[in-house]
Amino acid sequence: MLNLFSHLDQTLFLFLNGLHTPGADILFYWISNRFIWIPLYLIILFLMIKKWGKKTSILLIALILAITFTDQSCNLLKNSIKRSRPSHAVELSEQIHLVETPNGEVYRGGPYGFPSSHAANSMVLAFFVIFFLSEKRTWIIITILLWSLTISYSRIYLGVHYPFDLLTGWCIGAFWSLLFVYLSNRIIHHSYHIHQKKKAK
Repeated sequence: MLNLFSHLDQTLFLFLNGLHTPGADILFYWISNRFIWIPLYLIILFLMIKKWGKKTSILLIALILAITFTDQSCNLLKNSIKRSRPSHAVELSEQIHLVETPNGEVYRGGPYGFPSSHAANSMVLAFFVIFFLSEKRTWIIITILLWSLTISYSRIYLGVHYPFDLLTGWCIGAFWSLLFVYLSNRIIHHSYHIHQKKKAK
């Protein structure tokens, strides 16, 4: 059963990784780069401050903790399970499409890829945007989820993650983000009630 699942995961990876064109290589390389999204992070921060004011500090602490726990969970699993990235799999070397970095080196990532930290962390940010900024606006929810999925797919395109790496990363990110969304909501509501009591005195 495990071999069948691994085969299906590998087959789906090769199909998705094979959907490449020379012009898209550099695009997906930069999509996968965390630093290219700094303007987006700053916009999200601005919108949080605009909506939540002083409470933004609570949300930022919760977000940082969620990302930290998510990232460390992924690293722990990577170093424990030690599933090689497809870019390091000798049996796939003739079938896989890898991308050159701007300095001419072939991008392969670290040795282990299960689960995907990129997928996990992008899902954390997506959940925080959905719960604290979307105000049930469907277009915001769809846009931020598509952003997370695009970053996740870029990891397959670059040849450094299998689909199951991404799926597991999404689940880890969803777990920690939901936990810290819940905790930050409780803290915000608690501080609100305390403030209301002080005003009533």
